[in-house]
Amino acid sequence: MCTIAAGLVGVQSRLSFQLRGGGTFTVQTDDRYWLRCLLIERNYETDIDHFLSRALTSVDSFLDCGANLGLWSIAAARVITDAKRVVAVEAGSRTFEQLKLNWDANDRSFTLMHRALSQSSGEKVCFFSSADHHASSTLIEGLSPSDAREELVTSISLEDLLIEQSSYQSRADALTFVKLDVEGLERRIISTILPDRHGNVVLLYEDHGSDTEHVTKVVLEQGFRVAFLADDGSIEPIRPGGVGRLDQLKTDSGHGYNLLAFSPNGQAALRMSALFGLHGD
Repeated sequence: MCTIAAGLVGVQSRLSFQLRGGGTFTVQTDDRYWLRCLLIERNYETDIDHFLSRALTSVDSFLDCGANLGLWSIAAARVITDAKRVVAVEAGSRTFEQLKLNWDANDRSFTLMHRALSQSSGEKVCFFSSADHHASSTLIEGLSPSDAREELVTSISLEDLLIEQSSYQSRADALTFVKLDVEGLERRIISTILPDRHGNVVLLYEDHGSDTEHVTKVVLEQGFRVAFLADDGSIEPIRPGGVGRLDQLKTDSGHGYNLLAFSPNGQAALRMSALFGLHGD
């Protein structure tokens, strides 16, 4: 029904949406994933929306790692007007071409990077992408959709992205927000980031409902403070030793749940404490 409706009103096989906070988001008229979110559910990751609307400021940076069609890059660029400080990183070639259309539709207000987020930079890595299931594209072959196509993509590390952003920030209280959507690579990517070296970084990562081992366990062991983001905008701290609480919070095995992580020392901790009362024990 969504694709039929979109086909009737779309232009050149694309349908455009005006985002609530400003900006234009376009999708193909046969894109069932995004059309379901935009036409039926009429929302997308409301937990992230609530959080960023309070936490993100114009002096910050935003790294959209696994950007897909760039929804969060578009939203962040409405707050951060320096295109160098909003970076959309996408590995899949077909998805990247659609991301470029949204980049153009929004006056090129953010930076594009056709790279695969990995543990190190400059390597040629195998990326498995699907035209029908682009939200499930991944570097991990065992997690890829059945129709996935393999392609070689150059890698970029999160550490290198963070170093680059630090050169663009002119204020000591500026933060770098990292939206991680890397389909099964969360543990590997987060393990490369040491909290003591990145006190101005806020990670937004997914702990999937089907993951009974919980990515968050590794994040806590790494030394980050962690909090669970709820759809109603509330935020619940997850303490070391309290990972079992996620068994109660992650009620849907088919759903990805978003959490935030930040160093217990530094500017990120100061802002998270002031805005959300996320104090250390």
